[in-house]
Amino acid sequence: MTAPASIGAAFVASFALGLLAPAVAAQEPVARLTGILMSEGDGAPVDGAVVSVDGPDGVVVWETLSNASGAFSLPLPPPGSYRVRVSRIGYESWISGPVRIDSAQASGPLRLEVPVRPVPLPELMVTEQTDCPTTPDERRRAFALYESVLPILDSMSTADTRDSLLVRLDQPVRIWNRGRFRYQRDTVTVMVSEVLPNASPGHLETYGYADIVRDSMTTFYVPDGAAIASPGFLATHCLSTSAAGAETEITVGLAFEPRPGREVVDVRGVLWIDTVANEPRELSFNYTSLRPFLERYMVPLLRDDVEGRFLGHRASIGAIQVQESLFGGHLRFERVAGDRWLIGEWRILRPRLSYRLNAGVHIGISVWPIPQPLAYSGEVLALFRRTDRSPR
Repeated sequence: MTAPASIGAAFVASFALGLLAPAVAAQEPVARLTGILMSEGDGAPVDGAVVSVDGPDGVVVWETLSNASGAFSLPLPPPGSYRVRVSRIGYESWISGPVRIDSAQASGPLRLEVPVRPVPLPELMVTEQTDCPTTPDERRRAFALYESVLPILDSMSTADTRDSLLVRLDQPVRIWNRGRFRYQRDTVTVMVSEVLPNASPGHLETYGYADIVRDSMTTFYVPDGAAIASPGFLATHCLSTSAAGAETEITVGLAFEPRPGREVVDVRGVLWIDTVANEPRELSFNYTSLRPFLERYMVPLLRDDVEGRFLGHRASIGAIQVQESLFGGHLRFERVAGDRWLIGEWRILRPRLSYRLNAGVHIGISVWPIPQPLAYSGEVLALFRRTDRSPR
């Protein structure tokens, strides 16, 4: 990794390979970008500053906070050209010149001497406003909690093609009965290679957690380990902490919610973490921004269904009211086969549109769409090595 000399005389840069906290020593080492923020001139440490690594398109790849010594540490981004941005409440923001990251090789910590120029409060309110409603201390706690389980979450994104999973699924089945589609429950045990087929983290960042397939089928995704561990998740979500209560003092919640202005279907929820073992336990979430998606993709299908039942009549569809707390899911994480982790049990509530006919309508058909949850659940029964089919 090299940094061009044009970054500035105050910017003496090199990168480091670090290890995550000793509490997760059982996991593989994670390449780190580490450094120290020093005040230009007197060399005093700059604490409580937001340190972000911006990609070529200006999107934040990783973000963290400097501690009381001015030190910071975050996961090393993929090879490419980046800029380091330093922001601190009450002071002007500072951004480096282009920094080229070529590989995960390391030579030493990054030392940044940044100018410390106070700004008046009126200017601060414009230039330093953050879109996440959290304090610097709260963000520091959330980032530390996030990074404590990052190796485990990231390991879930690597599929072990040597293994198969015996999974029991309980899901709705849509059948045609007495002139209309109805839903029944179906339980089946199958052998699969992955627990919950999901969109890639890049797809979730760009298009959100709901999609339309072949113009007529909708699918909803979940925030699995690979999604939460991705840089795109940090770029699109605000993090905070949530206490579980006195009866479970060792468990702390990492709360997440979409950043303001996120228009696609997204997720908000809490990842519950065992802070003694630094292991993820459970995750509960709800879908957000459902109404625009339902209106755009599911209302036309509802209209076609209604007009197909009442031939010769045009359907008038009323406004949708969505109670987002009804739709989401719960995931339970489980360690299997030594250091391997996966989602061991899940329950997902996805929306479908039913309707009721408005009374007193004589010309045309007027219906009121009603979003209702469809439950999908399952659990992993056994893990098999494909070579011998022996359970593990």
